[in-house]
Amino acid sequence: MDFRELVKKRHGLYGVLHLFLSGCSLLYAPLVRIRNLLYDAGLKRTYRLPVPVVSLGNLTMGGTGKTPAAAALLRAALARGIRPALLSRGYRASNCAATAKDAPSRYGRRNDEAAELALEFPDVPHYQAADRVEAGRALLADFPETELVVLDDGFQHRRLARDVNLVLIDALDPFGGGLFPAGMAREPIAALRRADGVILNRADLIDEPSRRRIEAKVRRYAPDILWGEASVRPVSLLRRTPDGWDTAPFSLLKEENGKIWVPFCGIGNPDGFFKMLRGEGIKTASGISFPDHTAPDAAGIRRLTAAVSDAAGFLTTVKDIVKLPEGEIAGRPVWGVKTELNFLNGNSFFDKALGWE
Repeated sequence: MDFRELVKKRHGLYGVLHLFLSGCSLLYAPLVRIRNLLYDAGLKRTYRLPVPVVSLGNLTMGGTGKTPAAAALLRAALARGIRPALLSRGYRASNCAATAKDAPSRYGRRNDEAAELALEFPDVPHYQAADRVEAGRALLADFPETELVVLDDGFQHRRLARDVNLVLIDALDPFGGGLFPAGMAREPIAALRRADGVILNRADLIDEPSRRRIEAKVRRYAPDILWGEASVRPVSLLRRTPDGWDTAPFSLLKEENGKIWVPFCGIGNPDGFFKMLRGEGIKTASGISFPDHTAPDAAGIRRLTAAVSDAAGFLTTVKDIVKLPEGEIAGRPVWGVKTELNFLNGNSFFDKALGWE
């Protein structure tokens, strides 16, 4: 059971635990507010890079689809002839995972999200470090031609100044069920006052009245915020081979004559991935989830092997498949489902947010 599942339970011993965690949230909330007040008052210093910085972040912990959103923003920038770069904390990143080409400095580490983005954007610099101010300076020193920095997961990282603040909200769990540690919210919803735009992701998985209720709640705190609604849709398949990667259209799964697939992933919100597959008409067994940013260990492989039965193979995210050393488990293929962010109300969101119109 991961933390997201734990905080949703309210009965029996879990109810007692939730009361304890709620008390901890009462202590956590003023710390968050005090920190933000210090930045708002200028008592905590921010540092500005000499190029525009766009932050992609969220209010909740993981699972909102920041990586597909970052990819969509990179595509939009490149289509306009703008040379972008990525800057992120790099949770679970490793220096040894990057080659000399990928890591011209000690900030060029790589975690699963960076490895996923590198498949599509091999020439876009991506520096990862807890100190994003120093990493940003190093990035621009190594790549002075950079014209735009995308700060991934940067909404709470206020030390680095940004020109545009964009926040993703997961339509399936928009506000995290309460403030951490009783819920998944990093900050109270009032923090949206400092955002320039909101993307309601996976909006296609809820009905129109639910979308309007979420928007109304957001606009209570940020009346004039730029609003966008998006879905994450599969576009292709990737499979590791001894020579690199094999690719196939996503339609391949629909041509398999109703075969059943076993989905698994280690991401912040696994239900979003499983529901997406079912929404695309793919026949799947029960989804198997692992902790965020982790690959299946020996016990996890045994769990997957036991689940395969008569299934055609396995489906996982690209973020997960880059961590797997082989393209098969129990003699069955493992396909990574490549997804893209699509705006439901037109593709002009980034143009409006960044003033590109």
